[in-house]
Amino acid sequence: MSAALESNIWKYAVILVSKKRIFVAVLGVYYLTIPGVTPFWIGIFLLASNGASFIFDIPSSYVADKIGHKEALVLSSFLVFFSTGFFLFATSVWWLIAGSILMSIGFAFASGVGNAFMHETMRALGREAEYNTVMGKVSSVGFLVPAVLAAIVPFSVSISYKIPFLVALVLDLVGIIVTFSLVRPPVSEHAAEVGASNFFEVMRQGLALNFFRTAIFFAAVHSFLSAADGFRGPYQLLLGVSVVWFGIFFGMGRILASILLAYSGKIHKWLGDIHSYQRIQIFVYGGLLLILGFVSTPWVVVTVFIIDNGMKWGLSQVNTGYFLDIIRESRFKATLLSASSQLNNLFSMVTAVALGVGIERLGYQPSYLVLAVAFLVIMIPLHFYTYAKKRVN
Repeated sequence: MSAALESNIWKYAVILVSKKRIFVAVLGVYYLTIPGVTPFWIGIFLLASNGASFIFDIPSSYVADKIGHKEALVLSSFLVFFSTGFFLFATSVWWLIAGSILMSIGFAFASGVGNAFMHETMRALGREAEYNTVMGKVSSVGFLVPAVLAAIVPFSVSISYKIPFLVALVLDLVGIIVTFSLVRPPVSEHAAEVGASNFFEVMRQGLALNFFRTAIFFAAVHSFLSAADGFRGPYQLLLGVSVVWFGIFFGMGRILASILLAYSGKIHKWLGDIHSYQRIQIFVYGGLLLILGFVSTPWVVVTVFIIDNGMKWGLSQVNTGYFLDIIRESRFKATLLSASSQLNNLFSMVTAVALGVGIERLGYQPSYLVLAVAFLVIMIPLHFYTYAKKRVN
C-alpha cells in the first residue's frame, strides 16, 4: 500500500502539468480568429471566466467534501478536457464563452482539493512533516514543464492556431487517466463548513482584524493587472510582434514568477510592513500601466507584459503571507482566504469588461492610459483607507 500511495506524488505532478493551459500565450489572438470576436468580446470571455470562478469556488469545495477529493479531481479533469474541446472546435463566441466557463469550473473543483488530497496522502505515509518540501518540488515541476511547452507550442501557429489546443487536449486526456489512477489514502480530512450560524462571526473577525480592507486592496490590484494581461496578445499582434514569439515571452514571465516564488519568504521580510508593500505596488504597477499608456514601442510593451505577468503570479505567496500575518490564529483562516479569492474574481469581472469596452471605442494605447489613471485614482485612496485603521488584536 505504501508504494501505491507514494505514486500519488509523481502522479499529482503530472496532473499539475496537464492542468496548465499551454495555449494561454496565444489565446487572445486565437479569439480574434473566430468570426464575430472583437476586443469587447474578449472582455466578455474574461467576465464569464471570473464569474464562473466567483460563483462556483465555494460550492465546489462543499461538493468535493461530499463526494470525495479524488472524485472531485476526476470531475475537474473532465471539465477542463471539455473546455479545451470547446476552444478547439469553436465556431462562434458562444463556444468560447462555454469553454471559459467550463475551464473556470474545472479549476474551481481542483482549487484546494488537490492540496487536501496530497496532505491526506502524506499523512497516510507518515510523512506529514515533509508536506511543504514535497509539494514545493511537485509544484515546481508542475510550473516549469508547462512553461517550456507554452514557449515551444506557439511556433506551431504558422501551421494552424488549432495545434496548441490539440496538444492541450492530449495533455488533458493524460490528466484524466492519471487522475483515475490516484490511490485514495485511508484517511479523510474535511474542511470546516461555514454555515449560517457562524457566517456573521467570520465577517466580524474579518472586519475586526482589518482583513477585508487589505483584501479589497489586493483584489483591486489583481483586477487591474489581470485586465491588462488579458488583452496582451491582441495588442502585441497589433504592434507587429510575431505570434510565434508569444510563447517565449510568456515563458520569460513564468520564469520571473518562478524566481520570485522561490524567494517569497525573503521578499516578504525585505518589503517590511504591509503598508510599505502597498506603496511599492502602487508605484511599480502604476508605472508599468502608465508606460503602456504612453509608449507603443513593441519591445517596451513586450517587456512590460513580461514583468506584469511575472510579478502578478510571483508575488502571490507574498500576498498570502501578509494575509496570514493579519488573520494569524483565526479559526476561519481558510474561509477568509477564500473570501479574498472571491473578491479577486468579482473585481476582475468589472475591470476586464470595462477595458474591453474602452479598447473597442478608443483603441489599445488610450485605453491602457485610462486604466493607468483609474489605477492611481482608486489605489491611492484605498491605500490610505487600509492604513487609516490599525488592526484590532
